[in-house]
Amino acid sequence: MSLSASGASRPDNPQRRLLNSYELRLMCGELVQRQGCDLNAILQGSGVTARQLENPAHRLTLEQELTLYTRVARHNRDPLLGLRTGMRLSLPNYDMLGHAMMGAATIHEALMLLTEFAPLVSWASHSQLRSERLGTVDCKALTLFPTAADQRAAALEIESTFASLQTLFNDLAGEQVQFARIEMQHRTEALDLAPYQDLFQCPVAFGCERNALLIPRDLLTRRLPHPQPEYASLFRELCRESMSALAGDRGLIASIKSLLRAREGELPTLAQVASHFHQSPRTLRRHLHARGTSYQALLDEVRFELSRRYLASTHLSVQAIARQLDYADARSFRTAFKRWSGNTPAEFRAFAPIRQVESGGKPH
Repeated sequence: MSLSASGASRPDNPQRRLLNSYELRLMCGELVQRQGCDLNAILQGSGVTARQLENPAHRLTLEQELTLYTRVARHNRDPLLGLRTGMRLSLPNYDMLGHAMMGAATIHEALMLLTEFAPLVSWASHSQLRSERLGTVDCKALTLFPTAADQRAAALEIESTFASLQTLFNDLAGEQVQFARIEMQHRTEALDLAPYQDLFQCPVAFGCERNALLIPRDLLTRRLPHPQPEYASLFRELCRESMSALAGDRGLIASIKSLLRAREGELPTLAQVASHFHQSPRTLRRHLHARGTSYQALLDEVRFELSRRYLASTHLSVQAIARQLDYADARSFRTAFKRWSGNTPAEFRAFAPIRQVESGGKPH
């Protein structure tokens, strides 16, 4: 795909160009056209009207996204819906982020753009990028954390995202890009796995401990056929402007919490969070103080939220949860959880089936 940097023009209002949940519109369309579902029945209780769903300029809230994922999953009868949807999400659908990626020099540069500006694609985008080895192959593992609590909704979200990433990188490279391995936590209901192999052309495993895309290092360093630094620089700046506008629309506190959830396992420092939002640590502290909170308070809230989810809905040990929440050891986590809830993690877990996992609440 060839682009001309000289022909690029700066959009007048970058905030209007934020990519909405086009993915969900595609899924709803599939349910209506192929499965005979009623659109109003799918949208019921989501707070989204049919007109809003069809409007490319309308951006769904996080709550609306998650509700719609769940509604779509409950109406869906096609086990390959997520895969089929992701295959239709190509570079142009990613709007200015797609344009920035099209000017990248390497797949690694394009991947870093995608992870940095993921909120422009979806509120529900949470990922983590780490180096690791697969046998003798050096890789980068892109781990995705589905936001949807419903397992079927999470499976849709993950399969669509992986299929879209394969399509994106194929477009960028101008040929089939072969990843080292794809791992997904859910177990597929598809009787025929050929569509997965046809798309990914690499080992695909279900029922794993994580949702991860393993990318060989030599693939990451591959030069893309049409690098255009000036073009990429222009749209990278537009992405930054849009991120700032997005944080303003969504609220600084909600944006920081979302970032912390996305980085669980390797929680960022105050300085790293400030850098993410293109502020100095001092400025971020001032903004948070003006809103009656602090970075440590937000970190505690997110840790409390995630710890309750792990204790109530997984079999992870207290030690494993402590590591996932970036505590030095299990004892530190137990002390913090006792301070927040009045119970030890073991006591909370014993009553979790009765309590469920409250979505709100702050640590005491």
